[in-house]
Amino acid sequence: MRLDENIFFYTTVFAPKVGGIETIVETLCKQFVALGHEVALATETPGMAEMPFAVSRRPGPGEMRRLLAWCDIHIQANISLKAAWVWAFAPRKTLYQHHNVYQCDDGTKRLLDRLKIRLARATPGIANSAYTAARTGAKHIILNAYDDAIFHSEPVCENRDRDLVFLGRLVSQKGCHTLIDALRRLSKRGLRPGLTVIGAGPEREKLARQAKMAGVAEQVRFMGGMQGAPLAAELARHQVMVTPSHYEEPFGIVALEGLACGCLPLVSERGGLPEAIGNHGFTFPNGDAEALAGRLQEILGDMARARSRLAGVEEHLGRCSARVVAERYLAVFEQHLTRSP
Repeated sequence: MRLDENIFFYTTVFAPKVGGIETIVETLCKQFVALGHEVALATETPGMAEMPFAVSRRPGPGEMRRLLAWCDIHIQANISLKAAWVWAFAPRKTLYQHHNVYQCDDGTKRLLDRLKIRLARATPGIANSAYTAARTGAKHIILNAYDDAIFHSEPVCENRDRDLVFLGRLVSQKGCHTLIDALRRLSKRGLRPGLTVIGAGPEREKLARQAKMAGVAEQVRFMGGMQGAPLAAELARHQVMVTPSHYEEPFGIVALEGLACGCLPLVSERGGLPEAIGNHGFTFPNGDAEALAGRLQEILGDMARARSRLAGVEEHLGRCSARVVAERYLAVFEQHLTRSP
């Protein structure tokens, strides 16, 4: 794309909310601006967050039409039926960015999900993993980006004085309770690694009670939510990041962030998490606490050998750097705009 394209991004969720979609959309928009493009974003999330591009919150149809007329390309983060009319209004400009596969955590699909999948298969789209592409019909696959200006292991952290870290929302689908259960199983084998839990959510107290009842409360630190440089510094103190999602997570930016900070990733095997870590970590069956305990015992028993999987990780991380991913998006935009009617 030339350096003066106008890009209109729509996302139902955005800063000041915190989450994977919010993170990748903000990262891409900032990169588009840095690459010389004009960016406007519309979101249903209220609040304030300073950005280097215009943000319209809870836009009405008139504002949406104005932005559609202004832009050269329009991209939506996931399919929102509330904004589905936009595709009919400006099909030549519109692309979808698929961050999920439109199903419940147990794999079942509601009528709403089936409608979204039909729309996904009928419209041009970009998927964040091969897993997502197979379930949405997206033609393009571009792995999610992470903020490589913040998350990195340079200068090299020589003092990784903590064992395990979990980063994510404290909700059942993210599986922190499975990790605590695995700690209980390990304690019976004489292994008592420390665990740092970073994140906030409605299950915070429930998880603390679980740790106490399991006899591992002294091993678990609850840090609450963290962002930016303080989060990166905390991750860099840990040997292993565990991402034990119960559901089939379509990708997993947190796994990339941990990997970039030098953590060895251990992730659930179904979904897109294995794509997020490449060949540089370990997997276990979703929701299987016994299998997770076994993997942790294997890793903790020979940490040097386990961490040898991080060799060559720079190439994988390079493909997911913010600038590289943004440039790949721009190449898809150009292809979309120049396709035959």
